[in-house]
Amino acid sequence: MASNNVQHRIRAFAGRWLVPYLPYPHFMWVAPLDAVLRVLWRAEGQIPFAYWPRLLLLLLLSGINTIASLPERVILGAWLRLRPPRMERDNAPVFVLGYFRSGTTFLQNLLAADPGLRSPSWPQVLAPQTFVLGWVLLRYLFVPLLPLTRLDAVVPVGAKLPAEDDFALNNLGGMSILAGRAVLPRRQAFFNRFHDLDRLSADELSRWRSHQFAFVRKLTLFAGGRRLLLKSPSHTARVRYLLDLFPGAKFVHISRSPEAVFRSNLLLARELQRAFALQSPLPEDEQEEIIAQEYLATETHYLADRAQIPAADLAEVRLQDLSADPVGEMKRIYGELGLPFSRGCEEGMLQVAATFGKQMRNRHLDLTERQKARVARLAPLAAAFGHAPAQAPGTLNIDSQPRIG
Repeated sequence: MASNNVQHRIRAFAGRWLVPYLPYPHFMWVAPLDAVLRVLWRAEGQIPFAYWPRLLLLLLLSGINTIASLPERVILGAWLRLRPPRMERDNAPVFVLGYFRSGTTFLQNLLAADPGLRSPSWPQVLAPQTFVLGWVLLRYLFVPLLPLTRLDAVVPVGAKLPAEDDFALNNLGGMSILAGRAVLPRRQAFFNRFHDLDRLSADELSRWRSHQFAFVRKLTLFAGGRRLLLKSPSHTARVRYLLDLFPGAKFVHISRSPEAVFRSNLLLARELQRAFALQSPLPEDEQEEIIAQEYLATETHYLADRAQIPAADLAEVRLQDLSADPVGEMKRIYGELGLPFSRGCEEGMLQVAATFGKQMRNRHLDLTERQKARVARLAPLAAAFGHAPAQAPGTLNIDSQPRIG
């Protein structure tokens, strides 16, 4: 019994004072040093000493990757200026919309099974500044290390798996909500402006547009004429900007019970900050309020922008319907968007649905009274997307394995 108590105390000590500060492989390790420094500058010197091992390792590896990728960056930049790829209106990207943990990852993977669509891979979004050689090296040298970061606890990670293009915007210059939510939690107010873009300065908005368009243009070189498939939850809050940047784009919005989304985002924030943060987390009450406000504002932005999307370019789906009948719902979505649904689509989507159906389930604790009050504020979203009201107090919520989207 005494030995068990000692082991328990050792684990508790390590969990509180050691594990949070370990220098895990960071998703910004392969970002250019100028992008890393741009993010760190916003810390305003507020990086506690306990996080310095993680910080120093990040700077060291980012510096090495910056030097190694420099020749390829110079050659690629010249090539794209001399021979920029063309993106026609009838081949504009397909965007997956929906707030974090709404089922966007499941939907993206289903769409990515379509041979006619091309989604960026993890090497491409983590090292958007490189090109063929850099992505090949990452596939074999860095991506296998990603599970050590526990990034795969919040999003499926693999060399060939579809990834979120907001990681590319983050690793190009810190123009993403990820820099605040995952790296500098005390500076979320600054980085959250890159979520809906409305509060950006003219220079910041121009830089975001330039980087978003440049990354998509680079991906077009590899698409072989196929439509690009892009997914980042932040796109849900900036549809009007995407319509301006990519005329003819198509959108698929997925929604989920607001209570389940809120619960899952609490876990998401903890997991991201545990593995990647360079600052101590915000108090739970403050982080919860950020999530509730942002979730409501994100979907409110979408509902306001929805009228600007041509009817033939928008489809909507609820996660419970997609989970119950993946192929049936995808056929409906394809019909509404005017996209061809081939036999290859159906076979690939059935495999994706089977894979996601085998994933572990996660049990959430009951909500506190404070959290229930925040969920109650999300009732307009439940009504807008046809979801049942929040569950009665004490009801066990079974949610999907933690993942971004």
